[in-house]
Amino acid sequence: MTSNSVLDSHLCSQPGRGMHPGDPQAAYADTISSSRAEILKELDGNESRTTAVSVALVDGERTLWAEAFGSIDRIRGVTPTTQTLFCSASCSKVIAAVATMILVDRGMVELDAPLARYMADFRMADGEPWRDITVRMLLNHSSGLPGVHFPNVLTVMPCPGYAAQVREMLSAERLKHAPGEMAVYGSDGFLLVEPLVAALTGQTYAGFVGQEILEPLGMSRSRFALAPFPPGGFAPTLDEAGRPEPQEYANIFSSGLFSTPGELGKLAMMFINGGRLGDRRILSEAAVAEMGRDQTLNLPFNPVTDHHAHFGLGWDGVRQGGLAAAGVKAWHKAGDADHYHSYFIVAPDERLAAVVMVANRMGIGSIAIPLAERILLHALAERGSITHVPAPPEPAALPAVQASDGDLAAIAGIYASSYGVQRLDACTDHTLTLSNFTSGGWQPALEGLRLRQDGRFSADSSPGTSYRVFAAAGRRYLAVRFPFGMRHYTMELPAGHELPPAPPLSARWQARIGRRWLAASEPYSVFLALGRQPPLITLATVPGLEGYVAVSLRLAGLDLMQIVHPGGSDHIARMCLRIPIDNGWGLSDLVVEEREGEECLLWFGTRYRPLETVPALEPGRGAVTIGPEGQGEWFRWPAVAPLSLTGARSWYLYDGGFGLRGWGMGEKAVVGATDEGAYLLLYGAPGSDIALTAQA
Repeated sequence: MTSNSVLDSHLCSQPGRGMHPGDPQAAYADTISSSRAEILKELDGNESRTTAVSVALVDGERTLWAEAFGSIDRIRGVTPTTQTLFCSASCSKVIAAVATMILVDRGMVELDAPLARYMADFRMADGEPWRDITVRMLLNHSSGLPGVHFPNVLTVMPCPGYAAQVREMLSAERLKHAPGEMAVYGSDGFLLVEPLVAALTGQTYAGFVGQEILEPLGMSRSRFALAPFPPGGFAPTLDEAGRPEPQEYANIFSSGLFSTPGELGKLAMMFINGGRLGDRRILSEAAVAEMGRDQTLNLPFNPVTDHHAHFGLGWDGVRQGGLAAAGVKAWHKAGDADHYHSYFIVAPDERLAAVVMVANRMGIGSIAIPLAERILLHALAERGSITHVPAPPEPAALPAVQASDGDLAAIAGIYASSYGVQRLDACTDHTLTLSNFTSGGWQPALEGLRLRQDGRFSADSSPGTSYRVFAAAGRRYLAVRFPFGMRHYTMELPAGHELPPAPPLSARWQARIGRRWLAASEPYSVFLALGRQPPLITLATVPGLEGYVAVSLRLAGLDLMQIVHPGGSDHIARMCLRIPIDNGWGLSDLVVEEREGEECLLWFGTRYRPLETVPALEPGRGAVTIGPEGQGEWFRWPAVAPLSLTGARSWYLYDGGFGLRGWGMGEKAVVGATDEGAYLLLYGAPGSDIALTAQA
């Protein structure tokens, strides 16, 4: 496995404790060696389908170590360098916060002023308290905005105007909680920083960031995906044969800067130096300090505090758990796109920072977080700032105590989150079984959960993961504690909450249960194009939650299910979860629309059409007319012959189980033959015709 490294010893005026002045590689030789070994182990094992890794370790004045590993094209033997671009994904939220704080420093915006003061045309649904959203709430995840909108967020071609598109969607949407009530991770708040910057400066967000942040910090390679990058200049993921997959475009710029660990390291240096790098001041010291202050302390609803999501402004947390376990203060930010995972840690008092960027085909599971922790902890130990690198404890369950019937009744039940539904059942031996609702039924996930001396339930087979129940805001919540990062520390999060009994579903909702709908408004989605996500959602009911509707889909390798509540409406099932931190992320109302005599669904901004009414495409010559909104047109394609297309912007071919068989973009294309019936999705310009010819 190959790597490319660079060591930069310029500006070496304040070497850290135990360092060799001018020789950072010698100063951190053990750190570099052990970290390289971890990276190569990850790439050689490749169970996570990681294809490329790039890292940097910096202090306040220089890059101590930067190196890239893996491949960006196995067929041609191309390897990444320290100049190869990766998508920083949500690590870019730190950039958005810096952009906002620049305006605060200049007196152009007040953090606690209403957003509507600066964006007079911002609107949400009537009756919603959106006027109470402040600029601060955009940056600390407490705005109450839904969280994410899928159409055009990650695509295989640039789709400008994503921020304007989401603003239009928000104009008819609700908040998931009152502004400032609690902090729930999401991207919508940071997206609104883009039009906020434009409204106050007259510049585009990308232009302002380039002029005020990237250029003065010397981040000359960092850029937004406005056009295709030169081949070899960025790290794509690779397919099974080792060929580069298409470039991923992150159209939410406040969560989509492409950069390198070395250049993000310059951003870290700015934070370490209280807002300046060299002779260029980007932020005031007060602005840096405010970004690094725990923004969750005074929120009205923050029932679980043993986690490292103590949100700062832009930061995921101002107390990074892995370093806190060693007594070190650190700010941190993670970023995940479909192809990419990044992690950014700054230890300001120790004047050290680490950045890790990864290309990974799976969409889940990344070395980024534990590797960044490893690099910093080993560096701190090697120079003598800490006595040793914390090690994970030996797995051992606490002694069990006999659970009473009351103990079991207090925790048994059904708990819903934005990711799915879990059930805890009391067993005759006074243990609990945890089950997940998947594939239409309850599937046991963890058995033998016993009450322990600390009042939590855990299983001997998984002693590090434990559960407890607590009451808050009139509901029972389930909290889960689990090892995280390098696994020498734990994190606890609200995993979900129970839902009150609801009246039975109306006849119209009952008629929709079990039906499937097909996506028709995402022509360039990277999730669809690379087969990461089937193009359909299903409506279901969960035993025990009969008055609710479960919306099921598969996204980025995960089976997701979200519970919504119709109430007295036959056309809207409303988001009904109130979970801080992460498991209340990305909530959406489910809206039923009557379109051309059919019931279509609107979910997270994506429009879906019913599967059962998809028409058959007859063999021969013909044409498909795209409607005025540019929605995709679905057809059943029963023939085995190839099909020529002219005039399509994009097309997708699925087998009967909705596995992706092929896709393409461009005016002309040939859809390959199928062995059996298939489904064809066509996108074109609004009002255009797509010519079809079945080949012999």
